[in-house]
Amino acid sequence: ILFCSLINLGHGRSVPIDPYWPGDHDLARFDIHYETTPGLPEGLEWNLDVWAPTAPGSYPVMYYLSGDAMGIAGEAYEQVMSHIASYGYVVILPSKTTYLLTPEKKTPEFVKIMRWCEDNLEDFLYQNQLPMDVHLDYQTLIGGAHSAGAHTLVQYLKDNGCGQFQALALMSPVDGVDPFVDWYYNEWVITEGERLNFDIPILHISAGLDPAPGGPQHLGGACAPTNQSNDWFWNAFNENSVRWSLNATDFGHVGLCDKAAWEGNTVIGWCAYNHEATDEQFDAYRRFVAGQTVSFIKAVFEDDCRPFINEIEDTSRYIVNATMRRNQEPKTCPHPVCRWRPAIHD
Repeated sequence: ILFCSLINLGHGRSVPIDPYWPGDHDLARFDIHYETTPGLPEGLEWNLDVWAPTAPGSYPVMYYLSGDAMGIAGEAYEQVMSHIASYGYVVILPSKTTYLLTPEKKTPEFVKIMRWCEDNLEDFLYQNQLPMDVHLDYQTLIGGAHSAGAHTLVQYLKDNGCGQFQALALMSPVDGVDPFVDWYYNEWVITEGERLNFDIPILHISAGLDPAPGGPQHLGGACAPTNQSNDWFWNAFNENSVRWSLNATDFGHVGLCDKAAWEGNTVIGWCAYNHEATDEQFDAYRRFVAGQTVSFIKAVFEDDCRPFINEIEDTSRYIVNATMRRNQEPKTCPHPVCRWRPAIHD
């Protein structure tokens, strides 16, 4: 089925923004199931969750690749994605509950998704209540990903060039693993000791409990093991990439997901989480992840980047316990550009 709803998130604030609260854009929300949505153009074999502003304008597009290598549906990320979109971005989250393909083998599928969206999505949304004076700017792309979704996104950039991607936001990225595929069949997007072959502005957000085991049902493993997550990515990013890394020390790998998702995690004991955190604290963490992502995007795309860089770097403004590091002091505003060169082994 196709589900479309209008969301009013505006708070009527003036500049400077408070990134930890939703922005002023009302949204249209679309839940597109490729097998059951009537009138869907042919060629799409993935589900799409879409959050789009409703005011007239042309909006940059964020493709967000979910955890389990695009296996988690958008409803698990509702709060974070709607928060980001409310600042004037279209968020597209493709998902499919299948583990037949490892993350790197899903990269060609991601290419097909992007082509389908560019050819079909805007017109289809117009037919389903999106105002026709709202436009998706596919020339201005932002990459976002959580967990093993980051493997697929980074694999795309490594193998296919930058395309129109101009900024990258990764949440607890995981390499070399799809948890439901035998380890033997997994490959790695990062080679130890080698830098990735593209540079692009990057925000990296990790959780303090990422490397902790989830519980007895997890047989001692972690959802984001130290040797294939977070620093594994941070140390592989190209040295020319202006980048920031934040670590929310009190939360776990799925804490950025909505309550129903991480409560389901508590039942199966998959990922470690903060057993002492309240609903209000989890809410603050989701607002922190979304707000820092907004600040980063604006730092990259706005002419005056300094207020937004201050939001990223001034830990006294944070609404959760977190640390911050950066790889270099930006002498000017980060440029919304990605530069690619062939990989070493190509």
